[in-house]
Amino acid sequence: MSDIVSRMIDTQLMLFLYMLCGFIVSRLRIIREDNREVLVRVLMDVAMPMMVLNAFNKPTSGEQLRSSLLVMAIAGLSCLVTWGIGSLLWRRQPENKRKVLMYASMFSNAGNAGLPVLNLVFGPEGVFYGSMYLIPPRILQWTVGMGFFLKPKKGAFVKNVLLNPMVVVVYIGFVLMAFNWQIPGVFGTAIANLGAMTGPLSMILIGATLSHMRPRAVLDPAVLLASALRLLIFPLLAALALKALRVDQMTMNLCVILLAMPIASNTAAMAERYGGDYVFASACVSVSTLLSVVTVPLITWIVQLI
Repeated sequence: MSDIVSRMIDTQLMLFLYMLCGFIVSRLRIIREDNREVLVRVLMDVAMPMMVLNAFNKPTSGEQLRSSLLVMAIAGLSCLVTWGIGSLLWRRQPENKRKVLMYASMFSNAGNAGLPVLNLVFGPEGVFYGSMYLIPPRILQWTVGMGFFLKPKKGAFVKNVLLNPMVVVVYIGFVLMAFNWQIPGVFGTAIANLGAMTGPLSMILIGATLSHMRPRAVLDPAVLLASALRLLIFPLLAALALKALRVDQMTMNLCVILLAMPIASNTAAMAERYGGDYVFASACVSVSTLLSVVTVPLITWIVQLI
């Protein structure tokens, strides 16, 4: 127990230092609006897919396949439960804020922030299960989630979900598992090294976002409540439910940690593009990300005690 908590604290401290680096380089205008998008594309379309592919690039047992199905089921059910709770809590909010709050309730930053944490704490096995966890939320983000802001256009599901680089590498991973293949030699090493960029780069970009956060945004009660739900209440409820269902400790650790990640980083982008409150969404993402440096190790420690 203490080993996992200790590794989580060390990991969060390391990620905080990466985030601080992003804050500083943004203030120095090394990262600017005109070059930020390039870094985001490198993260989302190169580094993260390579990290996921590296997780599949090893022998896989039948037990791992069965466990991955359980992880996917927990992820999908978690999204549905948080959607129901959000529907009750946010029904009286102004429409432009309600869109943001519903999306923030359903989706955590399990990809950008969660996978790097799992990689540092649990290694490739953690990333493998984390990649399985991401499949249901990814599908729901571009269907139900986009529906909070507007009706999805024809073809959006195919382009944004089925052909998303993160999903494409999962297809490749399934082929590797089915035939028990591994990518050999220098090619496998290159994939692993490219994937290793994910943790530092994702936190640097989040730190750059924090550098533009207005201090008064922290005082918005809806921002604080959304952060508390995402970081503390939802993961604690999930931990109690999974314990009652006698889910094994490893699966519970992974699912609760991913559920305890801050509000999904693309919440602000969705709001900006599709008519939500972009400033409010940015505050939700930034505040929950900053608080997660403390809450994620705390949740990890509590889960080990349950």
